[in-house]
Amino acid sequence: MSEQPTPSEPRESPVTQNVSGGVTVQPGGDANVGGDVVGRDKVTQSTTVTNVGMTPEAVRRLVIAVGAMVFVTAFCFFSGGIVVGAVALQALGRPVNSSLANAATFQARLDEVNAKEAGEWVVWSFTESELSAYFRHNLGPRIGIASETGRARILPNETVEFYGRWSGFFNLPVLVVTSVEKDSATLYHTQSAAVRLFGAEDSAFGLIVLPNFVAQPLVDAINADIGQQVTAKEVRFPRFPPAPDDVTAEPHSELIIRGAAP
Repeated sequence: MSEQPTPSEPRESPVTQNVSGGVTVQPGGDANVGGDVVGRDKVTQSTTVTNVGMTPEAVRRLVIAVGAMVFVTAFCFFSGGIVVGAVALQALGRPVNSSLANAATFQARLDEVNAKEAGEWVVWSFTESELSAYFRHNLGPRIGIASETGRARILPNETVEFYGRWSGFFNLPVLVVTSVEKDSATLYHTQSAAVRLFGAEDSAFGLIVLPNFVAQPLVDAINADIGQQVTAKEVRFPRFPPAPDDVTAEPHSELIIRGAAP
């Protein structure tokens, strides 16, 4: 008797089970996990992207800040010319005979003043050329002014300026404007000062203002040589050409200081 065929086992229908939190169990026991699973829960992470741009108010503030910086930079480059004045700058370009002969003439007059006894009346006079020559060749090199760079000018507003490359400030060209004071132990008193970083000598551009105390040692050195010989009672400045704006011409007369020897 032949064997009867063994009936085949019924096939299981493919069943997909969703267990929990995005975990899917496939037939055969395989599981697919969507997202991150922590414990039994699926954790879905999301990223938020924010486009950051400048608001109109921020743009306005930036424009104001940039404009302020430009203004401050320009002011710095012109500040020296503003402080010392256009007349002082233009006078530097005035041709003056700063010769050795004029320096010798100033020295001779200075020797006469230095020989006065205390209380003796002094009348001391000199021209712009003589003062400039003496400062250029004699006094300047002794007090830190580079050779052949020293200049002195008498100005229409009754001040005296001194200019030159000064070792006391990084060998840069320094300009100091002084008044000639009466009833004082010293003649020359600092009014304003500036240092030139670049540009032409008679140009306001590149001339930066200096605090007076920075240039004061230079003025002190000038006074030690030519500013302590007389206690001035009268100071008469030279006459200038009729045109008040013309400072390119040399004054027509001498600066005269009258007073008593200290």
